[in-house]
Amino acid sequence: MSRDRTRWPWLIGVIGAAALVTVVALVVGAGAQAAATSLSVLISAMAGLFSWSWHRSRPAAPATRTELQQAAEALAAMVRRQWTEEAAACGLLDPHPLAVRWRSGQTEAGDHVRMVGRTLSGRSDDITAFAAAFRALPRRRLVILGDPGAGKSALAMLLVKELLRDPEPGEPVPVLLDLAPWNPRREPLLDWMARRIHEDYPALRNHETYGRDAARKLVAEGRVLPVLDGLDELPAELRPGALAAVNHAIAVHGPLILTSRQSEYHRMVTDMDVVTAAAVVVAEPVAPADVADYLRSVVPPRRAAAWHPVIEDLTRRPEGPVAQALSVPLNVWLARTVYASPAGDPAELTRFADAEGLQHHLLDALVPAVFSATPTPTDPSVPDARRTAAARWDADDARTSLAFLASHIKRQGTDDIAWWELHRALRPDPAGPLSGPVAGAVVGLGAGCMAGDHFHWALSPVARFACFLGITLTTAAAATVMFRIARVGDGGQVSGQPGSHGVGEFVRRVAIGCAVVVPLAVLMGALVEYWAEAFERADTDIEVIVPPYTGVKAGLAWALLMVLLALGGLCVATIRRRLRSRGRGLGNRGAQVRRILLFVFLFWLGAEAAGLLLYMPLRQVTGQPVTDLSFVAPSEDVAFVSRRATFRSGVFLLIAGVMAGLDLSGGSSRPTRLVVRAPARILGALIPACVGRGLLIGVPLGILLCFVSTWEAWVPLWTRPVACGAFGAFFGILFGLALAVLRWARVPADLEQETPQSTLRGERTAAAALIAVALVPPLLKWLVTSGGHLATSDIPAVSVVSHGLETLEANVAIGLAAGLLAVSGTAYFAYREAGLRLAAARRMPRHPLSFMEDARSLSVLRRVGPVYQFCHAEFQDRIVTDAGAAGGVPRADAVRA
Repeated sequence: MSRDRTRWPWLIGVIGAAALVTVVALVVGAGAQAAATSLSVLISAMAGLFSWSWHRSRPAAPATRTELQQAAEALAAMVRRQWTEEAAACGLLDPHPLAVRWRSGQTEAGDHVRMVGRTLSGRSDDITAFAAAFRALPRRRLVILGDPGAGKSALAMLLVKELLRDPEPGEPVPVLLDLAPWNPRREPLLDWMARRIHEDYPALRNHETYGRDAARKLVAEGRVLPVLDGLDELPAELRPGALAAVNHAIAVHGPLILTSRQSEYHRMVTDMDVVTAAAVVVAEPVAPADVADYLRSVVPPRRAAAWHPVIEDLTRRPEGPVAQALSVPLNVWLARTVYASPAGDPAELTRFADAEGLQHHLLDALVPAVFSATPTPTDPSVPDARRTAAARWDADDARTSLAFLASHIKRQGTDDIAWWELHRALRPDPAGPLSGPVAGAVVGLGAGCMAGDHFHWALSPVARFACFLGITLTTAAAATVMFRIARVGDGGQVSGQPGSHGVGEFVRRVAIGCAVVVPLAVLMGALVEYWAEAFERADTDIEVIVPPYTGVKAGLAWALLMVLLALGGLCVATIRRRLRSRGRGLGNRGAQVRRILLFVFLFWLGAEAAGLLLYMPLRQVTGQPVTDLSFVAPSEDVAFVSRRATFRSGVFLLIAGVMAGLDLSGGSSRPTRLVVRAPARILGALIPACVGRGLLIGVPLGILLCFVSTWEAWVPLWTRPVACGAFGAFFGILFGLALAVLRWARVPADLEQETPQSTLRGERTAAAALIAVALVPPLLKWLVTSGGHLATSDIPAVSVVSHGLETLEANVAIGLAAGLLAVSGTAYFAYREAGLRLAAARRMPRHPLSFMEDARSLSVLRRVGPVYQFCHAEFQDRIVTDAGAAGGVPRADAVRA
C-alpha cells in the first residue's frame, strides 16, 4: 500500500503535464498570440500539479512520544469530563448510592484462577475499593455479567470515572465504548476502537499538536484501556466471532473491561473459549434490607410517610413481588423516579401480584412521570433545568418521539442516536419542506441569471438589481409552490388528485396554486413590460417596437410556464414513485452526481423560461390578439435563447463539478466544524496540493464548456478550448484555495469535548461557509471581467466567454445556486428537513436535538460524545414493543410528511 501511495500521484502528475504540453504545442502552431495567452495557464497548472503530486506522495509524519503523551492526557481529560457528567445525570453520584454486590463468577464463566491471578468481588457503593482490586489484577482484565437492569453499564461507568480520578503513572486511559455498532467480520477490534475514538473525540485530530493518526497510535501502543459495553447486544451470529476477536486483540493489547448479560455470555463460553485471563464478576440481586435502607436515605423527609408501605413490605415479605422486582437496580431507580412527585402514590407497588407486572408498570409510567405538564416548583430536590425540561413536552408526544427514536436505531443496528442520521428514517423527497424551496430557488436563480444579463442593456444599476430580485424571487416562489402541489404522496397516488386525498384535497391544492400564481403572474407581466419599454427607449442598435398588451401576454405566458412546470414535476414524481421499489441505490457518489444533474437542469429550466419571456416582447408579432404568444421566427428565437441558457447552465455545471471534485463538504455525512485558530503554516502546506487538485479538475471541465458556448463562426476553433480552459483554471485555482482554507479551518485546535449541540453549531457554520465559498469565485470573476474590460477584448474567444456572464447579478445568481447545491448535501440540511418532515408526521418535534437534550436531563437518554443513547436498554425494548403492538411506530418507508 505504501508503494501505491508513493507512485500513483506522480503518475497522475506526469499524465496531466503531458496532456497540457500537447495542448499548448497545438496552440503554438496556430499562432503566437494564443501561445502567450496559454503560457500562464501551463505554468500555473504544472506547478500546482507537481506540488499536489509531491504532497500526496509524502508519508504521514509519525507522532512522537511527547505528542502521544499529550494526546493521552487530552483523551483522559475528555473522558473524565464526559462520564462524570453522565454519572451525575444518571444519579450514580448520590451520597448514599444503592449497594449492588458483585460476586466472583470465575468458576462458571471465567478462566483458571492461576491464569487470572486472583478472584475479584466488591460493591458498587464502594467503587474506590473495587477499582483498587481491579488494579491489583496482574493483567487487568475484567468481565462484568448480570441480568437486564442489574447495573453492568453503571459499574463500568463508575470504574472509568474512578480509574481516571487518580491514575497511576503510565496507566492506560479507560475509554467506554458501546459494542452494538461493531461488526467483527468487517473490522478488527483495535481498528474499530481507533476509528470510534477518532470520531467521538475530535480534538485528537489536531495534527499539529498530537501528530497524525493520534487515536490509532494510542490504541496500537496500549495507551487505551477498552471498556466495551454490551457484548450481548451484538447479533447472535456475530457473538462467537466477536469473542474470538476480543481474545485476539487482548493477546496483543493487554487490559480489558467487558460487560454482557449473564445468560448470553454463558451460552457464548459454552461453545467458545472464555476471555483469556480475565476476572469475572456477577451482579447479585439487591437485598431487600439494602433497598429499604437506600429508600430511607434518598426519599425526602416529607415523602417518607408515602413510602412507608413499600419499606414495610420489603421488611415483612423479603420474597414478595415488591422485593423481587426491587432486587434489580433499574427497578429501584424507576420506582424512585416515577413516584418522586407528590401526586404519585408509591403504595401502588404493593398491589401487584408478580414482579414482572410491577416492572412493566414502572417502565410504562416512566415517560408520564418525567415529562410532567404540571411541574412542582416548590420541590427543592428537582433542579430548575429539569423542571423546565419536564414541562416543555407533552407526555404522549414525548412517548411517541422516544418510540420513534428507539425503533429508528433498532433498524439501523446501533445504540447511537445521531442527529445527522435521522434522515435515514425517511425516504428522499425532492419536494420536501426544504428540498422543494431549494429546488424552486435554483429555478428562480436560473431565471435571475439570464435576466441580469438582459437588463444590462437598458436599465440603470439600481433598477437592474430591483428587477433582478423581482424576477428571481417571483420565479422561485411560484416554482416552489408548483413543486409542492405536484408532490406524489407515499401512498402511491398523486397528492391532490381524486383517489389520493379526495376531491377536496385536489380543489384545495388547485386553489392554493391559483392564489399564488395569479398575483405573481401580474407582477411578472409588469416587470417584463417595464423592461420592454426601457429597452425601446434605450440607445441601442436594435430597432424595437413594443407591441400592445405586452405585460398581459407576458403574465399569461409565465403562468402557462408554471403550469407546465407543475405538470412536468407531477409526471416525474409519478414515474419516480412507480420505479422506487425496483430501483437500486447508487451510493453516495451516484447520489451526488444525480443531485448535480438535477440542479443543473432546474437552473437551465429557469434560464430558458426567463430568456423566452424577456425575448418575447422584442420578437413578437404585432397586431395580434392578447392570447397570441407567437414569435416572429419561433425556431430561430428558441434556438438563440436556448444557446444562451445552455452556456449559463454549463458554467453552473463547471462550478458544481469543481466543488464536487474537490469535495469541499468534507466527504462524509458526519458533521464538521470550523476552527480558525490553527497555525498558519498548516495552511501554507495545504495550498499547493489543493490548488493542484483544483487545476486538475477545473481545466478539463473548462475545456468541455467550449462545446456548449455560443460561439460565432468567426471565432477560430483552436482558441475556444484555450479560453474555456483558462476559464476552468481560474475557478479551479480559486476553489482549490477555498479547499485549503476549509481543510485548515476544520482542524480542531482545542481540547473542547464535542457534544451534539456543538457539532450542530459547527455543521451550521460549515454550511454557511460553503455558500460563501461558492459565491466568492463568481464575484471575483465579475471583478476581473469588468475591471479588465474582457468583454471587449481583442481576443475573440476571451470576449465571447466573458460576455456570457457580464453583470454582477448573473454572477451572484450562479454563485448562490452553487452554494445551495453544496449546502443541500450537508448533514445540517438533512437534519433540518428531517425535523420538519418528522414534525409534520407527528413523530418528533421540529427541533429533535432540543427534545433529546431535555430527555437527557431527565435521565431517559444519556450523552456519549456527539450522540445520545437510551440510559436503559430495557426501557428502549419496552417502548418499541408497546409502540409496535399499538401501531404507533411506522416502518422506515412509511414515515411521510
